[in-house]
Amino acid sequence: MRGAARLLAGLAVLAGCLFRQPDPPRFFRPGSATLDAVVPDAADPSLGDGIPIRLRGVRSEPFLGERIVWRVSELEYGFYEQRRWIDLPAHYVERALRTRLRETPGLRLTDDPRAVALHVDVRAFDDVLEPTHEAYVALAVALDDPTRGRLLTQSFSARVGIGHDDPASMAQSIGRALDDTVAQVADAVSVRLGR
Repeated sequence: MRGAARLLAGLAVLAGCLFRQPDPPRFFRPGSATLDAVVPDAADPSLGDGIPIRLRGVRSEPFLGERIVWRVSELEYGFYEQRRWIDLPAHYVERALRTRLRETPGLRLTDDPRAVALHVDVRAFDDVLEPTHEAYVALAVALDDPTRGRLLTQSFSARVGIGHDDPASMAQSIGRALDDTVAQVADAVSVRLGR
């Protein structure tokens, strides 16, 4: 009788482990001042001063999707099961770049295909766990002029320490790294275009 009771208790524990409901996903957005900035859209992008620049669709590495990426080295990456971005990292980068480029004196965003084109690839939007806990955002940028050819090919990145292990702290630090990286891109484009 005791053996049967132990067996039933063991089976109950095993069933609890096997059929346990996973924690629901938690969704985050980067704590970015650039994303939070309200910059009015020009009613007509062809009007205004500044060198016209066209931001092409921002692309990203295939693994940079909704699930938040962690890594411990240049070779080992993974995904958090319950931590997700509300939107794709490429979309955050594109919105932040649009805002920052609109704020940059001497530049004017346009959809004109004759304008200088800015191509951006998101290479990292990571929660780096080792050797120090930090947020890492990296962008590869190419600036093409239809008449003069390639004007700029460069990578930009920023690292911001993550003070606490909670996911909200990570999202805040990713946002600050995003702000820093898009500022570097806008400044480099402005300098390269002579503004």
